[in-house]
Amino acid sequence: MRCFAQGEHSDVTRSRTPGYHWAMSAPSGADAAIDLQGVTKLYPGPVRALDKVTLEVRKGELCCLLGPNGAGKTTIIRLLQGALSATEGTVRVLGADVHGKGLIEAKRQIGIVPQSPGMYPDLSVREYLSFVRDLYGKGDVERTAVSYGLEEYIDRTLSTLSGGFQRRLLVAAAVISEPSVLLLDEPTVGLDPLAAADTRRLLQAAMAGRTVLMSTHNLAEAEELCNTVIILRRGTVLVHERIEDLRRQAAPRVHLAARQGQEVLGRVLTEFNMRWTPNEAGAWLHLLEPEGEMPDVLRRLLAAGVDVYECRIVPPTLEDLFVEVVTRI
Repeated sequence: MRCFAQGEHSDVTRSRTPGYHWAMSAPSGADAAIDLQGVTKLYPGPVRALDKVTLEVRKGELCCLLGPNGAGKTTIIRLLQGALSATEGTVRVLGADVHGKGLIEAKRQIGIVPQSPGMYPDLSVREYLSFVRDLYGKGDVERTAVSYGLEEYIDRTLSTLSGGFQRRLLVAAAVISEPSVLLLDEPTVGLDPLAAADTRRLLQAAMAGRTVLMSTHNLAEAEELCNTVIILRRGTVLVHERIEDLRRQAAPRVHLAARQGQEVLGRVLTEFNMRWTPNEAGAWLHLLEPEGEMPDVLRRLLAAGVDVYECRIVPPTLEDLFVEVVTRI
């Protein structure tokens, strides 16, 4: 497990917030596809977008960048693309400094899925894929178009494609050169639910066997596509963990439903000095207590005349974990 913030490294276990115990470990370095060491980025103002960020994404890792607006997600993606320079620290992709020797060769191994295709509305699908192929020096336009269901649209201009098919084209362009690293910047933002689901299906296939760093606000999407998460806040790294490890460290959550309804159940739980939150469905409660206490809780509810007809432990979603980390640390 890995978690570090502002260049902090330790091999001791620390408790930072109720319900979480993270093991801090130093980066390995040797197997890092993406490597930021002590990176600070200042914008005019000055605005500190990143504050001594140290993180690694290891080869083969499927990692998502999460954080509130202004956390530094887009800045990290742009630094890795070479579109920005760090104020302090080093940024490396596949061992190459993004502004140093070996950058061109490293960039040929990086596929990028931006939020939009940029200023190319008059290019056809064929021309756009050919442009990317020529830029990277390899790739098969016709085969890629068929693989991503674009063969029927190959001579249509980008401006005539729907948002979903424009995004499909971006995914195809990102993998046409068979890169080893993918950078995904809000890959489904602005799409309708069907187009977003279709794009996620294509991304899942494209991500297989590659190193991925994805910036997104869609936590369900992050949970579906990635296996590790980096949570940022105010330009610092709060957590870098496998999602399953983070979930195991979270406080247990129990859903309850009672015949008397939510209001009565909630009032009695409050009288018992127990923490709970209402569920969106209205008849459920989200009890934030260790599961080992549940037999006693159920006996006390029964004694109080509350008829519980359902009680089950529910693993926390990535959204639950994200909110817990961002609000408690």
